[in-house]
Amino acid sequence: MEFFFFIDVYADRELIDYYIVTFKLKDLSSVETTGQQGKLYIRRVKDWEKFKRDAYDIVLYELGDEIDRFSDIQTALREAYRIAIGEAVRRGAKRITPAIGFGNPPPDVVEKVYPEKLEFEKFPEDLDAFLDRIVRETFMEPTQEGSKDDDEIPF
Repeated sequence: MEFFFFIDVYADRELIDYYIVTFKLKDLSSVETTGQQGKLYIRRVKDWEKFKRDAYDIVLYELGDEIDRFSDIQTALREAYRIAIGEAVRRGAKRITPAIGFGNPPPDVVEKVYPEKLEFEKFPEDLDAFLDRIVRETFMEPTQEGSKDDDEIPF
């Protein structure tokens, strides 16, 4: 079965999302998957060594163009993050962090392959409860109905 990981990094607040690693797995027993919008994503790698052995046909893409092929998923992911971080550095980012979510490598995988020390929150186990909490805790200022344009001169 074919899978992919988006190798996205935040360069300060800007998302660099040009890179993707695609691969096939001989056996799904090393991973926990989840479905989202009709696609199957890897949520967790249960057995890293088996996952590395079972991954094949590994390709790194940049904006849809093939950059390189790999025989080792760990090497491919490290190289992809190295390239993405290099792009963030070229942009002058002070803080570079990996994106975590559907389509990105699970946090435990990122920790194994990301070339720098990580400081990010783990993806919540119960996404619905997490989002409900954020909605409850977020203060929203009421908007005025029929607000005027900024260019409008008051009379």
